[in-house]
Amino acid sequence: MKKLIVTLGILLVSTLVWAGKPAKVQTLINEYRHQDGFETISIGPLGMSLLRSVVRHSDDMDREDLEVLRSFDSIRRVTIVDFEDAEASVRARFTRKVERLLDGMELILEAKDSGDRFSIYGIEDGGQVRDCIFYSPDGMLLYLRGSVNLEKLLENAN
Repeated sequence: MKKLIVTLGILLVSTLVWAGKPAKVQTLINEYRHQDGFETISIGPLGMSLLRSVVRHSDDMDREDLEVLRSFDSIRRVTIVDFEDAEASVRARFTRKVERLLDGMELILEAKDSGDRFSIYGIEDGGQVRDCIFYSPDGMLLYLRGSVNLEKLLENAN
């Protein structure tokens, strides 16, 4: 019984440690957003709602496309950071801090090609992935706050 309680305690603490990291990434983005060479776009809940509405009423959307789009209905905020043009020392400091935050997060996918690297981090929760972070140390970070229904996405992608 004692082992069970200790194990559950460790799992709870590790979950709490992970749960704060996406918010820390957003805090880091806010810290660097006014630096020269950092281009930041953030779309909140209202903007996401308007964007979904515009896309749904587009003439180019068929029924299957609309079903795929519904997989992203729980995304509440999108933040995009382009730091490719930042001064080398500022960019190195930012990437070091981002990688420190991402260390220990759940890596969902990583792709490497000719020295370039692209990683996707997130919290897997059943058939959903929450708080996805797409990151390339070459100058791009994308943070999706909310969840993506993977089951629905894969079901409609086939």
